[in-house]
Amino acid sequence: MKLIVQLEDLLHQFQRAPKREDLRLSAWRIVVHESEVVALGIKDNSPGSVYTPPSYRQGESGDVFLVWGDGTCSQAMVQLPFSRESEYWLKALEQWRQASYEDPDAVHIPAPESLPLVAVEDRAVQKIISGDDKILFEQVDRWLSDKPSKAKMQGSIQAAWGYRHVRTSTGLAVTYQQSQFVSWFSFDSLIGGGFAKRRLIQPMEQEELWAQTVNQYTWMQKDAPPVGPQTQVILAPSMTEDMLRQFVLPNFSGDRVIEGQGAFSKESFQEQKQVFHEELTLAIDPLRPLELGSYLVTPEGVPANQTILVQDGQLKTPFLKVKDAVRWGAKPTAVPQGTAGLYLKHGAEVPWVKALEGVEDGVLILSVLGLHTQDSVSGSYSLSAPHSLRIMKGQIVGKTDVKLTGNFFADLAASTTKTALSDLDTHPYLVLRTGVQSL
Repeated sequence: MKLIVQLEDLLHQFQRAPKREDLRLSAWRIVVHESEVVALGIKDNSPGSVYTPPSYRQGESGDVFLVWGDGTCSQAMVQLPFSRESEYWLKALEQWRQASYEDPDAVHIPAPESLPLVAVEDRAVQKIISGDDKILFEQVDRWLSDKPSKAKMQGSIQAAWGYRHVRTSTGLAVTYQQSQFVSWFSFDSLIGGGFAKRRLIQPMEQEELWAQTVNQYTWMQKDAPPVGPQTQVILAPSMTEDMLRQFVLPNFSGDRVIEGQGAFSKESFQEQKQVFHEELTLAIDPLRPLELGSYLVTPEGVPANQTILVQDGQLKTPFLKVKDAVRWGAKPTAVPQGTAGLYLKHGAEVPWVKALEGVEDGVLILSVLGLHTQDSVSGSYSLSAPHSLRIMKGQIVGKTDVKLTGNFFADLAASTTKTALSDLDTHPYLVLRTGVQSL
């Protein structure tokens, strides 16, 4: 019997007519994931080695949140049990009860609301799971035959399909299918490209991604002139995402704002304080078709909706989970799935090809060392960026090593900061003026 069915039966029973009064439930919430995953990898130019064998796995797992009769809470991660003993779930309930805690703001379970229509499944991914997986092997063969001759290649392709079940004691009962396709590859562990969405990569997208990565690898073989005080810094989309993850995402979390542990206070949001440049907008949007950060409903049963965090540079709201919304005195918002579904946009955004043409003296930052050690609240950074690409007169000319020093919040507030649209990435290129010097 499926995990969701077992859990639902169990929790209904202990809410309505418990076998033991000390295990009576007053409210509950369940989220269960069923998934099937097919994966294939490359390590050091070798496909399907002992390190990256073709694999198939399936599983069911979930999260349970319980409110007991006395108002205390418990939460737990669960998996489909191997045991068929009738007392298995009773023992689990006893353990969850022993781990209960008091949190009056967390006991609210939202009533069901209508859900949006969001495309989160691609049937082409399901076909791979069903056995039509030659596309994965063909792609790996193509990578290895087309790679630069001297490059040592790593890579991986993963296709996933499954169901997501969300149930609450207030009457929400949602089950929907979702898919995921993730692929990445790298040369000499220096230059790489990746794709992650809820749909298969299109042939044209794969060609563009491959060409871009091979070109970057080729440029890395050439030395370029050092940077100067007037050199513009351009963060590649993956770097923009990393900076958002380190500095922005945690500081827009409702619990941090309420506790006064973030870069922005609750009063700053209430006053709609100007913190970014007036051309910049930051939003959570889980409603975009087949994006990795899109969904129908949050794990807490809140319908997906677009949430503007910053508009025209002004603070609007942090993202609020149910508990935070109760404390804030507002409705829960959308929540990001990491940086997926988080969108930064400049009012004068242009395509990357056009932006590149306008860079007279610049450096393209593909990766940095030690970003996770930087203080997320202050926004300040001092980062080494070896293996960056030098841009001169609108052309990438070769490799250079640089050090960056600055403050990401100041970068986002500066009039000189722009974004450039990437057709291959969710996040934009970020063009900015910050401290840069050659290593």
